[in-house]
Amino acid sequence: MGMRMKINWGVFGIFGVIIIGFIIAGFLVSPDAKTDDGHPLNIFFWGMAGMFLLTNSTVVLWAYLSNRRREIREKTWMDAEATILEVGETGTYINNQPRLRFKLFVNSPIHPPGEVVLKKVIPLLALSRYQQGATVKIKVSPDNPEDIMLL
Repeated sequence: MGMRMKINWGVFGIFGVIIIGFIIAGFLVSPDAKTDDGHPLNIFFWGMAGMFLLTNSTVVLWAYLSNRRREIREKTWMDAEATILEVGETGTYINNQPRLRFKLFVNSPIHPPGEVVLKKVIPLLALSRYQQGATVKIKVSPDNPEDIMLL
């Protein structure tokens, strides 16, 4: 139904090897070895391993939570349709894809019909689907009629 955050486990495997390498290097280096600024080299290696581990764990957690939030929305939010009243550029591009401002007339099964403004990044190849007057499928929050997700 939408884009999922996919984790490239091969890349994380490479970082795992780097982390293990830093840990092993911390044990193998002489306790008297120092960095250029005089700090113990083994502590530096273990600190680097910790930073790589923390960074990689944060990325995996972020992807997991993003996917979980999207799944919850897809399960609990209601299917609806919206008619595009206006489409305009915001002037923002993310990865060379335009972020557009949509003014939608939403027909929701649980809320009264009304207008909602939504800003969303749209791939260039999909722009023809989002013209003024087109009908699009959306998901609507049961709690807030202005909280929608374009499908």
